[in-house]
Amino acid sequence: MSGVLSALDWTVIAAYLVFSLAVGVLFTRRAGRSMAEYFISGRNLPWWIAGTSMVATSFASDTPLVVTGWVRSGGIAENWLWWSFAAGGMLSVFLLARLWRRAEVLTDVELTELRYSGRSAAVLRAFRGVYLAGPINCITLAWVMVAMVKLMQVLFGVHPVVAVAVCAGVATLYAVLSGYWGVVVTDLVQFVVAMVGAIVLAAVVVGRLGGLGALASKAPQASVLGERLLAFFPRTGDAAAEAVPFWHGPFFAFVVLITMQWWANKNADGGGVIVQRMLSARDERHALLATLWFNIAHYALRPWPWILVALGSVVVFPDLADGEMAYPAMIKEFLPSGVLGLVVASFLAAFMSTVDTHLNLSSAYLVNDVYRRFAVRSASERHYVLVSRLASVAFMGIAAGIALAFDSISELFKFLLAFSSGVGLVYILRWFWWRINAWSEIAAMLASSVIAGVLYVLKSGVALSWPWPIRLAPLAWPYPVILLVTVAGSTVVWLAVTFMTKPVSEERLVAFYRKVRPYGFWGPIAAQSGVAPARGLGRMLFAWVAGTVMVLAAMLGVGKLLLGEPWSGGAYLAAAAVGAVVVAHEIRSARRLSGPRGSG
Repeated sequence: MSGVLSALDWTVIAAYLVFSLAVGVLFTRRAGRSMAEYFISGRNLPWWIAGTSMVATSFASDTPLVVTGWVRSGGIAENWLWWSFAAGGMLSVFLLARLWRRAEVLTDVELTELRYSGRSAAVLRAFRGVYLAGPINCITLAWVMVAMVKLMQVLFGVHPVVAVAVCAGVATLYAVLSGYWGVVVTDLVQFVVAMVGAIVLAAVVVGRLGGLGALASKAPQASVLGERLLAFFPRTGDAAAEAVPFWHGPFFAFVVLITMQWWANKNADGGGVIVQRMLSARDERHALLATLWFNIAHYALRPWPWILVALGSVVVFPDLADGEMAYPAMIKEFLPSGVLGLVVASFLAAFMSTVDTHLNLSSAYLVNDVYRRFAVRSASERHYVLVSRLASVAFMGIAAGIALAFDSISELFKFLLAFSSGVGLVYILRWFWWRINAWSEIAAMLASSVIAGVLYVLKSGVALSWPWPIRLAPLAWPYPVILLVTVAGSTVVWLAVTFMTKPVSEERLVAFYRKVRPYGFWGPIAAQSGVAPARGLGRMLFAWVAGTVMVLAAMLGVGKLLLGEPWSGGAYLAAAAVGAVVVAHEIRSARRLSGPRGSG
């Protein structure tokens, strides 16, 4: 058994930290020039940097841990909890990336006053700025820190408070110094280091357990799930096998996830982190290509090293109570000196990439969309950058406090998904339907937050002592049911509010249409705009479907080949190739379809 860091391991880890801090110092002066430099690198990134940064920042220290926990508890099919977002990701590629870049805002929240008018738009901008900077991003930061704490506990035996303090201190220093420039530059190295670390661990584990064939044979025998451990899709009979009602079973969850979650979530139109990189791209075409590269790497290239290690952990640690602890336990069990340091450095890379991104984005929301817009409007650019750096420190302190209160990455993840579900359809429709207004968004956010919050409180059980003693049994609803109820309730609320309130002023809608040239139902507004409407919506929708097939089929095909099913694996890869041909053709047509002003 390995697991004790040698001098070589510490040298590798120290070298990575020195590199990161050096980049932070190098870009400190450039990042401090202006808000645009500090938050979106002056809008001048090529697609391969912006796209790789998307990939790196979406892989944090929590990702392999939570994937391992899901595989151990529900099998490979449990990963549809995040695989289902592929449809939304490809929607961003073909229908939204170029629109975001044309908008030329600094944050996704700033779009509210470009798209809407009046006091309601200002209220929404302030509300969303605080909402995203505070609870949403701080909870995200917290679950990333929970994962790093678990890793440090297993490898070093470090107390949670000490682990949180060390992780928060290193990441905050780096983020405060370099801003977005440092984030995207180091993301290139962090992506490589993190992927190499994951692949090396998977290779070592598979080799020690006798190869891929032996792993595929041993893992189901060691798991209480049996053959369902290796199934890529849940079956209708799985609920009966687990002795639970159908709507509590995995097949019902799968249906809800693939038909609803991807468009209902707050990231349905890209989400703050991805949108930030679209906005920093050199032009519309680079924004599209960056988002495409992200979705290919995120879904088709990255999952299987983690899943193979998760399957190996079932064989090595079949009785481990906390499945999320299995991944760091495998690191400690299998890796020799030197390689152990590389993998620990890869976790630091993943951790810092995600934390720095969310700190930078939280500061952008607070400073650009609240402080600069409503409090101090005419200060210097350097003043706003200074306030942004101070805000980063404050947000990290809040996130560290949340991290100390939780020990489950999966539960934090599911709570955040439910808490922010129900708003995604509004975020998509505001690009395609002129009737959406600011009150639509406000109603969707409040309704989904309240409904999900109440359901999670009821799920934990309620005890009241005043004005009379009440004890309610915990609500036995799984996450998919909570998601379904939250989305249905919030949709009814925001639709009612939309038709009960006045539309956005025609002047604002016409200005928005002229600048962005969106697709969809803009009839009366498009007629007044005097610009040629965007063309090719049908072809873009076809490319969206083909792209989704390409990504998911490639992911499933690779998995089938690794687990010894060459025929089905080959069929999936053939479907992926067909989708790739369609996608390539549409990308070549993108410049012509984007209209007279588009550079994409």
